[in-house]
This record gives sequence, C-alpha cells and structure tokens, in this order.
Amino acid sequence: MNKISIIKEAAEKASSEENKRAEQLVCRAEKLVTSIIIITAFQLFNVRNLLESPSSWTKAICYSSLPILSLSLFLGLYGTKLKGHTAYPRGDKLWENLTPDDVSQDAADKAIIQLLLKTREQNAKLNDVKVKLLSWCRWLLFGGFLLVVMGRFLAALEPPYAL
Repeated sequence: MNKISIIKEAAEKASSEENKRAEQLVCRAEKLVTSIIIITAFQLFNVRNLLESPSSWTKAICYSSLPILSLSLFLGLYGTKLKGHTAYPRGDKLWENLTPDDVSQDAADKAIIQLLLKTREQNAKLNDVKVKLLSWCRWLLFGGFLLVVMGRFLAALEPPYAL
C-alpha cells in the first residue's frame, strides 16, 4: 500500500467520523427539543393560576421562564438543522476535473484527498458551532426548568386566595 492510498483511507475515515458526529449532534438536539417542549407545556398548563397569584415574585418568575424556554427551544431547533453540512460536491464537477487524459492517477487521488479533507474541515467547524449552540441550549433549558420549579414552589407556599 503506497502513501497516497494510506492518506486517502485516513481522509475517508476522518470524513466519515465527522458525519457520524453530525448525526449524533442532531440526535442530541432532538432530545433537547423534546425536553424543552415537555417543560414548556408543563409551565403553560398552569400559567393562568401562576399569573393570577398575588405574589409579584411568582408572576415575575412565570414571565421570565417562558422567554428563556422559548429561546432554548429556538436554539434546539436550530441545532437540528444540517445547513452547510456537505458530503461530496454535487453535479459533474469532480468528473470534469478528474477524467481528462492529462490527469494522472496520483493527481486524481490527491485531488480526492484534498476534497475529503476540505469537506471534513468544513463539517468539523459546523459541528463545533453546533456543540456550542447545544451547550447554550442546555444551560437555558436548565435555567428555565429552575424557574418553573421555583415558580411552582412559591405558588405552593402562598396562602390560599379567593378567586
């Protein structure tokens, strides 16, 4: 096995691993979105009672939890997109570049290796951004969840009030 074949095999493996990483990130984002929807629905189910509470703290917590959960939902949904993620160039560009008679086997292999490495690098950058985005989503989900729990706790501590 020559050096070019080894490099080509390694580039294909790296590109494949980055594609798997992208799929895992989308799966994590989908799980986060599901969690956010459940927590937001739980908050919305009893929002009327929380907003009718005489406590300004309960109202403030209720008002602040919804935008935080909404932002978390937006980031989670955005994290499920694969916009900009590439596998191979579309169309006949690769065919047109590599089929002329003056292109040797080594030159074609090197061109494919460069393509694989460039694609892997682009996908790695997108995945790194997605990791940061999902990290923010998790923190916002955590903060929104804490606000929901605090709002419920404060509402439970309040003396009963007449409706």
